[in-house]
Amino acid sequence: MRLSDYPVVFTTDSNYFFSCDAKTIRIISVETGQVVRILSASVEEGGHSNTVTCVMLNPKNSLQLYSASLDGTIKLWDFNDAILLRTFEIGTPITNMAMHESFPNDVYLVVTKKSTKRFHKKQYKKSGGLVAKENSILVRYSLKSSRKRIVRLLSSRSCTGLVISSDGEYLVMTGRYKLHVIHIAAGDGIEQGAVSEHDEARLRTYLTPDRITALAFHPTEGCIATGDERGRITLWYCFGKNVDRPVTTSMHWHAHKVADLAFTSDGNYLLSGGEESVLVIWQLSTGHKQFLPRLGSEIKHITVSPDDAFYAMGHQDNSVNVIRAVDLKIKTNIQGLKFSHTDHVSNPLSTGLVIEPRNGHVVLNGLPGTLQFYDPIKDQHIMELEVFPRNKVSRTNEKEIVPPRVMHVAFSNDKAARWMATVDGRDDKETTPELYIKFWEYDDDSHTYVLNTRVDSPHTKEITSCIFNPRQGNHPPMVVTTSLDGTFKVWELTHQGEARRGVEAERAWSCRSTGFYRDMVPRAAGFASDGSLLAVAYGQIITLWNPYLNTLQGVLTQPPENRPIHHLTFLKNSPFLIAATSDHLYSWNLLTCSVWWSYQLKVDRLVPSQTSSNFVVTCSDRAQGSVPQHRILVFKPMDPKPVQIETIEKKARAITFMPDASATARDAVEPILIMNHGFAFEVLGGRSVEELKAEAEQAAEKARAVALEAESKKSLMSDIFGKAAVADAAAAKEKKEKKQQQDTAASRGMVSKKHMVRNPLFDAPSHVMAPVSSLFEAFMGQLLTQGKSAKEESKARKKALKQQKQEQVQQQTGAQGNTAETAIDIDMDDDAVEIVGVKEGGDDAIPSSLSKIFSARLSL
Repeated sequence: MRLSDYPVVFTTDSNYFFSCDAKTIRIISVETGQVVRILSASVEEGGHSNTVTCVMLNPKNSLQLYSASLDGTIKLWDFNDAILLRTFEIGTPITNMAMHESFPNDVYLVVTKKSTKRFHKKQYKKSGGLVAKENSILVRYSLKSSRKRIVRLLSSRSCTGLVISSDGEYLVMTGRYKLHVIHIAAGDGIEQGAVSEHDEARLRTYLTPDRITALAFHPTEGCIATGDERGRITLWYCFGKNVDRPVTTSMHWHAHKVADLAFTSDGNYLLSGGEESVLVIWQLSTGHKQFLPRLGSEIKHITVSPDDAFYAMGHQDNSVNVIRAVDLKIKTNIQGLKFSHTDHVSNPLSTGLVIEPRNGHVVLNGLPGTLQFYDPIKDQHIMELEVFPRNKVSRTNEKEIVPPRVMHVAFSNDKAARWMATVDGRDDKETTPELYIKFWEYDDDSHTYVLNTRVDSPHTKEITSCIFNPRQGNHPPMVVTTSLDGTFKVWELTHQGEARRGVEAERAWSCRSTGFYRDMVPRAAGFASDGSLLAVAYGQIITLWNPYLNTLQGVLTQPPENRPIHHLTFLKNSPFLIAATSDHLYSWNLLTCSVWWSYQLKVDRLVPSQTSSNFVVTCSDRAQGSVPQHRILVFKPMDPKPVQIETIEKKARAITFMPDASATARDAVEPILIMNHGFAFEVLGGRSVEELKAEAEQAAEKARAVALEAESKKSLMSDIFGKAAVADAAAAKEKKEKKQQQDTAASRGMVSKKHMVRNPLFDAPSHVMAPVSSLFEAFMGQLLTQGKSAKEESKARKKALKQQKQEQVQQQTGAQGNTAETAIDIDMDDDAVEIVGVKEGGDDAIPSSLSKIFSARLSL
């Protein structure tokens, strides 16, 4: 999401606001911060084909929304039902738009037009003679077809603001050092808005000493507020068509340029913000200032809700903060992808897209010195981790401060992802370079990673790779780093000191061993899936090491020498090792120590799958005189033929596999996640985004249910001693109860289920079995006789045998009548359960007829 490129617009009830996000418009709830509806979602359904630059409510109907775009169109939406009502073709890209309820059929637009001009000799040499520049042209567009549609008013350079006064009398436009004031109200025989380009009587231009960067019009008075690049705010009074020098008042607090200005609806307060990350609230009548500092990022836009209850601010880090005006507390924060709004020269995407094994979130560079955890399926920010702590201070002069950057991030390969390793540093070319490797441990209580160990200057030069060992068995966690200083180092988790009085010894990471090969520089490294083998690439040579003994096991070479290996990785549960140079892709079979296959390919990125033996590469092919083609190829290690090919228009900035258990189960290719050229996430192949999102929502619902259940079990003991103590106490209690149950069963002589032989009495089909009412007494008799002593059981068994012989004699002689005693003896095994009958007339006696049936069935 790109949320802060343009100002947001509130609905009339201040419950929702509209945010321009590339080609779409998101309707976001102020209360929850969730996206409730998306407008212009698809070009095929009538949406914009280019970036949406501005939106505003229809002056005639507050339930309709106008949107303008760089595709040269204006669209009218019914935002309640997300229905496109009408489209107006302008033909040129639109950057600003203004409307007023006094003339709802006229729209004032700022469009851009490229022009080529020649410059003097110095600029001629730099530019090659012709330079294309964009001019801002102010036009009036009529929504009615009866009149002339487009009327040109004036031309300027780099328009920074366009606004209409609350009474609809003046239209103000700013561009560089000029403030253009146009009288558009009716009068002097001229109809409403009928001003032309050369109408000097209605147009005044005022010059300023500094470049204008912000513009706002007072809602109740004839006052214009402008902010310049030096941080000064100027209030303009007494301007108009016959005024050459208006009255001005200056206010100054900002150290750098003023990014935006906004008045409250009553006009008593003026809000300003800029690079200092501080919201300044000016009380115009007294000059008193109120500050809201430490907002985290530079303020780009400010919007006040219609009821003055909220202030919405768009920040440089691609976030929107909604502030309550009463107490100046943050009500809602909506965060997009931070990397899309950073300086990509000083803060490149050096980490790539790394999947966190714990939750499947994507981890990548955020603001300088930070990591961002992001859910690409829900398009939602999860958390931010400050790897390089620093205070957010603005520069004291025009020289930019060199920010720190995170170069590598890796997670332990266990499912819990207990450990994380990061490499960060800073080099301003003036002071001593800083380089750190940090090891983080996941904290279950705070649900974030906590710093465990920091190593200063782990290598003397830049680190080229950082990987975890996918350990198996009882081996401690291990990390390997390679560096331009010609060495690779093995880091291992160790215990500091000894455990005392039940307190576990402190754990920390330390260097276990250091390795090197000749005087060559390692560029990449990789671990086998079982962690028993380490591969390190030195130029065009692959060295194989035992990571636990730090001994060289073998060397794999491939010509030529001037093409070093840039990418090296093992594949999961496979003996294959994949290596990539600038123009070749190799698949090594370590069982034969030979190249299984090779492919002539310009590999930009190579990423293995964490759940299968697949791997993906990105490449760019350029034929002579043609547009370069960017492809994404998925391979299996045994076959040089790709199993999946995707073609994209522009080069992908990063790529990875998304975890999908269903794809692994059916031996299919996992979905591929890419960051496209416009810094947006796309999912290629596999299941659709809707299916993945539905599955993620189901998992989140289960997690919420578990959390609610845990919250319901919360007690005073858990608040005092923590969750771990409560869990230990519950486990001890459960163990004690289980032992008591076992002791009780042993004392009663009860037979455990695993030693019981299934009773054949109930093996017959249901339609030939006796009624349940008859079986109930026999079953209860079995249970009640389990507690008898061995002596009583022996007597009962003898009586049963005697009774059984009598019944057999009676059956042979055909005698009829009732028997005095009945018994059933089922003795299939020494450990079997016995069912013993009692004398007739007792509570648990068995009818003689039922005994005959059972005896006959058992004899068969």
